[in-house]
Amino acid sequence: MPRHVSEDDDHVEPLDDKTVALPLHNKRTERMQRKKATRDRKRDAIVNLAKLPTEIILETLKLLRPSEVFAFALVNRRFHSVVHANASIIGDVIVKQRYPILAQCFPRPKLLSDLSPPIADILKDPARRMQFSIHKKSYSHVHPPDAQFLCTCLTCILIWNNLNLALDFAHWQDNLDNGEPIPIIPRGKTMDWNEKLVARNARIATKSVVDSLWYARVLETHLDSTTRAIRRHALNKGNKRKHVEMTEEEAAKGTDQFLEKAGPLALEFPFHRDNYYLLYI
Repeated sequence: MPRHVSEDDDHVEPLDDKTVALPLHNKRTERMQRKKATRDRKRDAIVNLAKLPTEIILETLKLLRPSEVFAFALVNRRFHSVVHANASIIGDVIVKQRYPILAQCFPRPKLLSDLSPPIADILKDPARRMQFSIHKKSYSHVHPPDAQFLCTCLTCILIWNNLNLALDFAHWQDNLDNGEPIPIIPRGKTMDWNEKLVARNARIATKSVVDSLWYARVLETHLDSTTRAIRRHALNKGNKRKHVEMTEEEAAKGTDQFLEKAGPLALEFPFHRDNYYLLYI
């Protein structure tokens, strides 16, 4: 115990402080320390990556999947600006390297602004909108195209339908994998969840028409749907239909190269979601 010090004392001995920090050895502390170390490593990696020249970053992004490029753009403002400013360049290269076959199967419709004025005026004629009635009467899973933005010739309408179909088919993959029935919409009826889904698909499809990176993302989504569907049908011993042979190594590459193999022709448009059960490309 330190003795009492009075004003009469000529000499005061300093106190010897022997207090030390208590060592913390519990699971929670160790877990927090590991998380902090992980965050520090990620922060240092981002700082080092941010110092790279834009040219090197772009060359690296061209080697990634579209979903990875979008995730990269969310890291910070600089990366977002780099991706946004070079989206078409990055997307064009990714499509050429990863999805050349799917790009032939799912081309993009023409923009109305790319057509000559006389043809554009004919396509914008309000009387032609009657042909979109099939989307409301029969195609509850496809949103009609914007006639003031896209070419609405028969070919471009079919192309538009296919892009939306690829996105809708992808939405129901978990149901198809797990054997859960896809909800049925009675003819002539509308459902709020379906209206929101087809509107979302239309927004993404519209972006894919003007942005190559979004187009690559749609093709990536459909490639994933295709690989999952091929696995399902390969496991179904009762399905004797011809299908594309695919190994897990080919699926893991993230490219559509294996689709060069012989397989069935898929020319019929799935006019109803019931057709998804037998669809795989």
